[in-house]
Amino acid sequence: MLYESRVYSAVPGKLPALNDRFANHTIGYFKKHRIGMMGFWTDEIGTSNQLTYILSFDSMADREKKWTAFGADAGWHQVRAETETEGPLVAKVHNAFLRPTAYSPEPSLSSKVQELRVYDAMPGKLPALNDRFANHTMRLFEKHGIDNIAYWTEDVGISNRLVYMLGYPSLGGREKSWAAFQADPDWQKARAASERNGSLVRVSHHSILRLTPYSPR
Repeated sequence: MLYESRVYSAVPGKLPALNDRFANHTIGYFKKHRIGMMGFWTDEIGTSNQLTYILSFDSMADREKKWTAFGADAGWHQVRAETETEGPLVAKVHNAFLRPTAYSPEPSLSSKVQELRVYDAMPGKLPALNDRFANHTMRLFEKHGIDNIAYWTEDVGISNRLVYMLGYPSLGGREKSWAAFQADPDWQKARAASERNGSLVRVSHHSILRLTPYSPR
């Protein structure tokens, strides 16, 4: 399975119109062309004019076939033209192709709040980082009430990057669970053991997300 993460930076003031187009038109065309939809989010804490969504495909060839058909659909072209009579809704698009790790569960969105985390590993340390998640971190997340939603590496792009998504019942629940996880002696022991020869992560980035009302569950 191949996943595609797409992040749209909306033109200032146009995020409501962009969400409206997705809710009333775009997802209908995705369904028509059998494009899988994992979820659609806006930032709960982060960039206020940003829409993030994740699609799924059988393979890169399947993605190219379906995306080409969607892009050529006359109905979609009409909708796009009608919704952009006063100018484009999207200022910038960033996409990434993601492949599930061997230890990733099949994505399931049952929590109210999600967090997307991106770790750029130190050169040569991605295997060790994956090993730590598979054998230690995921279990400790579960211990502290954190949902392991999915773990990916980039299929095309940055070769030393781990992307993963966690789930929480609320923002308050997130803070409570994360504090307990970081204070856990088992986590501190696992981290110290895995970093005897230096840190595994060079830089990290995270966004706290809320599913849009039109997102599939």
